[in-house]
Amino acid sequence: MGFTLTETIVLVVIIGIFATLSAPSFLGWLNQKKVDDALAKIEGAIKQTQREAIKRSQDCTVTIPKGIDQSISGNCLVTGSRQIEDVTIYYNHSAPHDISFNFKGLYTPPGTTLWVSIPNSSVKPKCLSISTGIGLMRTGNYDLGVDKCIRP
Repeated sequence: MGFTLTETIVLVVIIGIFATLSAPSFLGWLNQKKVDDALAKIEGAIKQTQREAIKRSQDCTVTIPKGIDQSISGNCLVTGSRQIEDVTIYYNHSAPHDISFNFKGLYTPPGTTLWVSIPNSSVKPKCLSISTGIGLMRTGNYDLGVDKCIRP
């Protein structure tokens, strides 16, 4: 028992319609995962720098360049530089931005907020804020309208 040519054509058309309807959602999901991954890499590099500063009892710095397709580097990154691809890094400082921790793991400059997004995309930007002092970090959604990192 098999399918007739008409039944096969109808099935292919229905599958094509479903694929056409789901493609934008899938691409949006894929772009959101790229943004989430980039933010996780940045946060991981900053936390590793802070831990290594305490562990080594020395000042450690991580450099985060502004722009698309950047590489995050630092003098205390044990696992090496991290490549951020297809995602743009933004912040309100001049490029490149250095985040330094002293031998106690303290972050002394004024608090920093940076955010990542995909240019010309409907994906919401994600952000990371670092507070002055013990260097607490929090992530959230970046609201361009109020220029602020908002915790979800």
